[in-house]
Amino acid sequence: VLGVFGGWVGFAMKKIVIALILLSSQLLTVASAQDQLTATIIGSGSPIYNENRASASTLISAGDTHILVDMGNGTQANLAKLGFEPRNLSALIFTHHHLDHNEEFVPIFIRSLLGRDNFSIVGPPNTVKLTESNLGLYSEDINYRLSKTQRTLAERKKAFEVSDLKGGESFKIGDILVTTLQVPHTIYTLAYRFDFNGQSIVITGDLTYSDKLPSFAQNADFMIIDSGGMIMEDGRQKNERKTSNKVTKNQGSNRQKKGGAHLNLADSSSIAKQANVTNLVYTHFNSTTVDVAASLKEIKKSYRGNIVFGEDLMVLKTDITSSKPKALNSYTIVDSGQRIAYSNNSIISLPQNEDDFFGQDANYIINPPSYTDHQTQTHPT
Repeated sequence: VLGVFGGWVGFAMKKIVIALILLSSQLLTVASAQDQLTATIIGSGSPIYNENRASASTLISAGDTHILVDMGNGTQANLAKLGFEPRNLSALIFTHHHLDHNEEFVPIFIRSLLGRDNFSIVGPPNTVKLTESNLGLYSEDINYRLSKTQRTLAERKKAFEVSDLKGGESFKIGDILVTTLQVPHTIYTLAYRFDFNGQSIVITGDLTYSDKLPSFAQNADFMIIDSGGMIMEDGRQKNERKTSNKVTKNQGSNRQKKGGAHLNLADSSSIAKQANVTNLVYTHFNSTTVDVAASLKEIKKSYRGNIVFGEDLMVLKTDITSSKPKALNSYTIVDSGQRIAYSNNSIISLPQNEDDFFGQDANYIINPPSYTDHQTQTHPT
């Protein structure tokens, strides 16, 4: 009897130990999530309508702080796919006031007003004007909606602050330090750097070459940058401009004088190299198909770090288990090249997100193989 009883106690103790280990693991995971700075690409597209990409928008998160950078067409739909409620936003931020970056500001702003949290609105000149003009235009509608919970617009006006920025400012939203830089584009545009718990993410917005950006983005874990200059499958190059791969301060100034709206790959890769960023993330893609291998070959002439081609709902996280944050993979495994999708027993069309059989190898192009023939020869001795 004692033997049976002892065996039962030992078995029970093992179960308790296992349960404690699992609980500790879960608690560590929760703690890690609270300590982690993440960027979710809400929209990776451009002004041209693309059913597979929303227009520009990125969600920066750390703990309970959530900052939405830009609000192009499709932002609300993709936030809904994530189960994220705009009423929980800590701040609405603009890089610049082009339609593909601010088109859905009004409904997101109103939903934030209908919430119960305080929030901020910041951006380049005309951000205050944009906010106040829409607040006046929709005041009756907002008051009506607030009255359902016995509140008024006058009360909710105290819940937010709106500011025009010029670049060079630093301020905190929650525990995230936000720093700004004016960058060259067709209108007044700001880049943002987000720092939290030793981690950093930079969002450049749309821009041409900026000789100030490398120091601004220095040692960032992620730099999310304009995808100008991508080589397309038909051989064309988006926003193609003649440029050398070597960049100096004077060359950067000359490029700005030439005008234009977007970077090319030589410029973006050179900025990433100078900034020593861990991950270079391209976004703002149009509806044409990028020749990934050819574009990577061009980018890697300057930048040797991890390169990511952004997609809607892609989550970017740093590794917070080490003292210095780094990319989740220090070496990105070369893609298999698999482009055929299968069901249980046959070849099928490439499945989309939430379709049956989605998530197989063919759905992902992570790091296409790219090889260089050095024209070396071996000779018999």
